[in-house]
Amino acid sequence: MSVVAARKYSDRLMFASDSIRVSGHLKENYRVTGDEQSKLFEINGLVIGGVGLIMELSFMQIFARNHKPAAPTVEAVLDFIVEFYTWAKSKDDSFSKRNDYLIGIEGKIFRICDSYLVEKINEFAAIGAGEHFALTAMYLDKNPQEAVEIANELCVYCSPPINIITKQLNANT
Repeated sequence: MSVVAARKYSDRLMFASDSIRVSGHLKENYRVTGDEQSKLFEINGLVIGGVGLIMELSFMQIFARNHKPAAPTVEAVLDFIVEFYTWAKSKDDSFSKRNDYLIGIEGKIFRICDSYLVEKINEFAAIGAGEHFALTAMYLDKNPQEAVEIANELCVYCSPPINIITKQLNANT
């Protein structure tokens, strides 16, 4: 379910996500659940977007309050994810790895999928059920907000409203 898209520009990082929440066969919209940015949030110097189970994403939000990668590198992000999964399992022994993430740190974007595959993103990335629509849109020079709008129109598992986080980059980033 869902879509999160991110793009690196020369002066900023831009992240966007949809807002769908599903409980069984019920699609809960923002009129039911509020407008908090549960799939896309900024915390402790990180921008984190995730797709999958809200329980895991909630755990990530708690964990990231006082944990973050030691550096903006694939290795450090992998260490962060391994530490997160270990921490989450210690909080709930039924916890299992299911989500994919886009993480912005110090002017760089990383994609985490298939539990431990960490990739540094050079230009743009998307995750979730609307991933292919969003990637195609960004390939055609749409920004992440427009990419998520397109995914919302074409993918039954994506739904507005759209959440956006933009981080300006320093000249030396």
